[in-house]
Amino acid sequence: MKKIRHKLNKHKKVSISISVILIIFSGLLVYIDYNNAQKVLDSIKVIDFEAELLKRQEQFLNKIKSLDLETDNSITKFVNNEISFNSIDYIPEGLESIKSEYIFDTKWYWKVRKVANDSLQKLAKEFYMEFNIKLKVVSSYRSYNYQKGIKDRWCPDNLCAKAWYSEHQSWLAVDIFAASTQQDWQTNPNYTKYFEWFKENAHKYWFHNTYQRWLEIDWYEIEPWHWRYMWKDLAKYLFENELTIAEYYNKI
Repeated sequence: MKKIRHKLNKHKKVSISISVILIIFSGLLVYIDYNNAQKVLDSIKVIDFEAELLKRQEQFLNKIKSLDLETDNSITKFVNNEISFNSIDYIPEGLESIKSEYIFDTKWYWKVRKVANDSLQKLAKEFYMEFNIKLKVVSSYRSYNYQKGIKDRWCPDNLCAKAWYSEHQSWLAVDIFAASTQQDWQTNPNYTKYFEWFKENAHKYWFHNTYQRWLEIDWYEIEPWHWRYMWKDLAKYLFENELTIAEYYNKI
């Protein structure tokens, strides 16, 4: 009788052990299936994210390609030594003085369009917080006659735009600190650090350094001091792709 009970207990233990193994194995299978299913779901999410990203990039590029580069009033109006404004005496609405707590206006009468001034003031404030000095603006809007006066003083085409062909007539461009030479900006330690800061931060406030690629591309000598306001996504696009506005214009 004891032997029979002993055998029965042994069989029970074996049965329980098998049951435990089966439960563990089943749980393991469920865990594996769950992980596999999770991996599949994660893969689908990645594919969906990449598809959405590509869709947004395509929409963004379509916006970029559809920008108005020809209308005088457009904030993306393109001019160079061969492409002028449509109207010689073009003057937009909404002009404002740039003089402020964070900007030193060397002439006390420089103005830009309101849309540009809003961003310029924010940019100047950030600049002031970084260097503890005001942003010095030595030039902004220039009328046809003002630019003509500059050219009449024998300023060559590689240094000065012809009247009617200057970005300054857009009321969107400013020259900062010193409109001198690239060498001055490379040898002056303050100008060098100011330029490096602008190069990394200006696009966040929709400004772009127009002349970076010499005569063959930009039509003018390199001008570290010349910054022009434009549509925010275009400023970002040019920054991220290391393009000038002229290179973008030629590309499209």
